[in-house]
Amino acid sequence: MSRRICGEPIHTRPGKSRVNVPLPRAMKMPDILRQPKRGLGCTTRSDRLVTIMNSYIHGIRILPRDVKLFILFNLLANIGFGVFQLVFNLYLVELDFREDYIGAFSSVQTVFMALAGLTLGGTIARFGIWKSLLSGVLIFFVTSYVVVIVTQPVMLLILSAIFGFGLCYLFNFAMPFILEFCPPEERQRVAALTFSGTSLAVTLGSLLGGFMPSLVHRLNGETGDPSVAAYRLTLIAGTTIAALGLIPLLMMGEARRSNAAQELARAMTVDSPDERRQTRKDLTVFAAAAGLMALGVGCVVPFYNVFLTTLGADSEEVGYVFAVGSGCAAIIGLAAPWISRRLGPLNSILLLRLSMVSVYIFLVFWPAYGLAVLAHAVRQTCINMNWPIDSTFMGELLPPRARSTAFGLRSGTWNLGMAIASLVGGWIIVKGGYSPTFVIMIVFTAISAILFTIYFRRHPKVRSGEIAQGPARLRTAKRVTA
Repeated sequence: MSRRICGEPIHTRPGKSRVNVPLPRAMKMPDILRQPKRGLGCTTRSDRLVTIMNSYIHGIRILPRDVKLFILFNLLANIGFGVFQLVFNLYLVELDFREDYIGAFSSVQTVFMALAGLTLGGTIARFGIWKSLLSGVLIFFVTSYVVVIVTQPVMLLILSAIFGFGLCYLFNFAMPFILEFCPPEERQRVAALTFSGTSLAVTLGSLLGGFMPSLVHRLNGETGDPSVAAYRLTLIAGTTIAALGLIPLLMMGEARRSNAAQELARAMTVDSPDERRQTRKDLTVFAAAAGLMALGVGCVVPFYNVFLTTLGADSEEVGYVFAVGSGCAAIIGLAAPWISRRLGPLNSILLLRLSMVSVYIFLVFWPAYGLAVLAHAVRQTCINMNWPIDSTFMGELLPPRARSTAFGLRSGTWNLGMAIASLVGGWIIVKGGYSPTFVIMIVFTAISAILFTIYFRRHPKVRSGEIAQGPARLRTAKRVTA
C-alpha cells in the first residue's frame, strides 16, 4: 500500500507502522544532507516561524505548575530590578557621587554576591531550593527599600553588601530550579524562555525607570532635570513591583514540599577517583571562564548608563536604550535552542561570546551615541543567548550532585571578577576615560571564550559522543553512516 506525504509516495508494508523510504542507489551522503526538511509540512518560512512560536506556547502550557509560577516570579522580580539597575547610578550621581564611588559601591555588592554564590550549593542541599530562594529574595526586597533612604556613604556601602547577598539568590536559582523540576527534554527550551523573559522584564523596568523620574518631577510642579526625590520615589515603586513576585512564589506546591537534601543523596553515585578528579577539573574551568569574562564585563556594565549620559543622553533616553537592548535579547534569545542545535553548544558559545565584543572594537575609536546603543543591544542579546546554552551544557555534562556547586562557583567567580573590575574600572574611567575599559572587556571576554571552548571540546564525554557538541546535520550524518 502507499500514501502521499507532501507530494512524495511513501510505501509501507501491510500491518506495519514503520515507514520504509527507499533511497536512490546513486544518492551519496552530501545529497542526503542537502535534502529539504519536510517535518513542517512543506510550509513557507513564515509558516515555520508561526509553528515555532506555537511550539513555545504549547511548551509553556504543558510545563509543571511550579515552573510556570517560577517564570512569573522571575518576570515580576526583574521588572523591579530593571528599574533599580537603570536609575540607581543616576540617583548616586544626583547625590554628587563620582564614578569611583559608584565603582566602590558596585565592588562591595559583587564581592558579597560572590561570597553568597559559594554558599549556594550547601544552602540548597540543606534547606531546599524553595526555602533558600525565599530567604534570599526577602533580603533583597528589604534592603532595596532601605538603600534608597540612606545617603551616608559608609552606610550605603554596608547596605550594598547585604543587597549583594540577596541579589545573588535572586539571580542564580533559575538553572537549579529548571534542572530540578523540568523534564530533561524541555530544559533548554525553558532556560531560553526564562532568560528571554528576564530580558523582557528588564525592558519593561528600563522603560519605567526611564520616564518615571521626569514624570514624578513634573507632577511635583518642578522643572529641569529630575531631583533626588523623583529618583527615590522611582526606586521605591520599582521595588514594590518586584515584591509582587512573592505571590507566585508562595503559591508553589511541589517546590515548597521538596526535600533537596534527600533528593540530592538519592542522585549521588559512587564515583571513582578518576571521575571525581574530572569533575573538579570541569568545575575549575567552568568557574575560571566565568571569572575571566567578568573581569572584562565588569569594567563596562556598571558604568554604561553614565557613559550614555556623557554622550548626551538624558534619563529617558537611557531608559529607551536599555529597553531596546533587553527587548532584542528577549525576542532573539528565544532562538538559542535553535542555534545550539544548528551549530552545537560549544560552537554557539564561542560565536556568541566573540560576537558580543565585536562592536566594542569600533566603539574604542569612535565613541558615537548610535554605536554605543548598538553595542549595548548586541551585548545584551549575546549574553542572553549564551547563558541558557552553556548552563544546559554544563547541567548535562556534570553529575547531579555537582550541579548546584557548579552554578554557585560560577556565581562566586563571576561576582568576584565583577567586583575587582568595577573597582578598577571606576578608577580608570576617572583617570583616562571609557575607551581603556572597552579594550579590557574585549581581551578578557575573548580569553574566556577560547578557554571554555578548547577545554570542553577535549572533554572525554564530548569526544566519546555522550554529550553532543557538533552541528545537528553532522550528528545526523554520523547516525546515517552508522
